[in-house]
Amino acid sequence: MEKAYDRSWRYGILKVMYNMGFRGKLPIFVKNFLQMRTFQVRIGDILSEEFIQKEGVLQGSVLSVVLFVIKINGIINQLPPYVHGSLFVDYFQIYCASTDMSFIERQIQAAIRQITEWADRNGFVLSVSKTNCVNFCRRRGLHPDPDISLNGSVIPVVREAIFLGIIFHSRLTFKSHILYLKRKCNNALNLLKIFSSRTWGDDCSSLLKIHKSLVLSKLDCCSAVYGSAAKSVIKSLDTIHHPGLRLDSGAFRTSPIQSLYVITGELSLQLRSERQFIEYYYKIKSNRRHPLYDRALNPIFGSLFAIKSSYIPSFGHRIRALLTYHNNENPNMMAKEKPPPPWRELKIATIDYFNGLSKDDTPHFVYLQLFYYHRQC
Repeated sequence: MEKAYDRSWRYGILKVMYNMGFRGKLPIFVKNFLQMRTFQVRIGDILSEEFIQKEGVLQGSVLSVVLFVIKINGIINQLPPYVHGSLFVDYFQIYCASTDMSFIERQIQAAIRQITEWADRNGFVLSVSKTNCVNFCRRRGLHPDPDISLNGSVIPVVREAIFLGIIFHSRLTFKSHILYLKRKCNNALNLLKIFSSRTWGDDCSSLLKIHKSLVLSKLDCCSAVYGSAAKSVIKSLDTIHHPGLRLDSGAFRTSPIQSLYVITGELSLQLRSERQFIEYYYKIKSNRRHPLYDRALNPIFGSLFAIKSSYIPSFGHRIRALLTYHNNENPNMMAKEKPPPPWRELKIATIDYFNGLSKDDTPHFVYLQLFYYHRQC
């Protein structure tokens, strides 16, 4: 979208809040918050005259993102039955799956037409230059690309597209994303080489913290998504992880990899990804409203993946094999309860062995004994 924040319809925001059930002083506060907002342009130390912002939500305020999300969420309800989508603030993508390309074109074009009509009614303008189309297909040979237009302009069909920081290839290999990760992490490793100088560098614990924050945080981000890539492609990330551990520990280049794991106390990337897969699976399982709940707990095409060994199984099948390997298939899940409101007092029962002891007269070892006793109970 073009200038999405500046084009947000203020009356439309209040109308959506009314339909959501907001009454009383809160909508009045939001109305006064949006009215009579002024802005100035600054060049050097010179300010221009004040201008009144007639529409849109002001940027930089705490309520700006919330009010914009309230308004933009209505776009997801404009999709036809066979077209699905996902929305994160102003990042919006729609998709349709079928073996018939003509059916996909009709459905996507109908969805774009309805989205354009909704945008015209609410003051938004869809950006043609920011819109791309990707044909996700692993068929060999010739297969046509979709012909879809937006506002009279043909949407270009590209091989790769970035959505929420992940590079999606048309064949879903994620090789481009992993190469992009390696380039970013190499820059962080160069910084780590400076910090690990033998003359004035940091100690091992500080270097490990820097390694976790600069390198491992990038590798862990969205690993559940690009984890479906080929094993040889994912294995190439070890060329980033292992040199970082050598810099952290000060080990030689010829030191065995397993020794680096023991010295630094870090897991291999394979074990880290398996742990994140399991955590993500239980996060999905604990929330029935999660978009992947049915696909993760009841995966489809199991016979196809069993016959075609060259096909990489989906997340549901991969996590099943992983849970079976770790003997953790059916754990007891605690019921998710809603937290109490903040204005309600909570009566928390506590066990306090130190309440009757005077700090001035009680020796230090008495506190330690009581603490160890409580920990063993």
